Amino acid sequence: MRSQSERKLEVILITGRSIYQGTYKESGKLGHEYAEEVSTCYMDEEDAAELGVRDDDPVRITTPFGSLVLRAKVLKEKRDRGIIFVPYGPWASMLVSHETHGTGMPSLKGIKATIEPAPGESPLSLEELLRQAYGQKKLGGPVMAH
Repeated sequence: MRSQSERKLEVILITGRSIYQGTYKESGKLGHEYAEEVSTCYMDEEDAAELGVRDDDPVRITTPFGSLVLRAKVLKEKRDRGIIFVPYGPWASMLVSHETHGTGMPSLKGIKATIEPAPGESPLSLEELLRQAYGQKKLGGPVMAH
């Protein structure tokens, strides 16, 4: 077995709607349930075992467009190894390209990524995520990057 620092898998990131993401979105995108759902990474049971990851463990997802810690959800039903799923939301948006190639819609599927355990870390809150991505608004003034 690999040491903790060497555990990393090359995977393909798929983003999309989930039943829970859609349901929780209807009660408000600032709700706890919505944030929990969309800051989760669903992954294959065998991939999780290879990484030493269990349900609710923090994992770091890194793509050419960003890197974030999300909460792992290990799928018990048969899935394809090497595929991870993150529901649409602010966290998924930070892991995909903003480029639309003239279509008005970014590529949200088939993104090369790595996943690794992130012990001691946790997903950013929505406020932290937005502040990190867009800066902080000064009272009565423009948004200021850090």
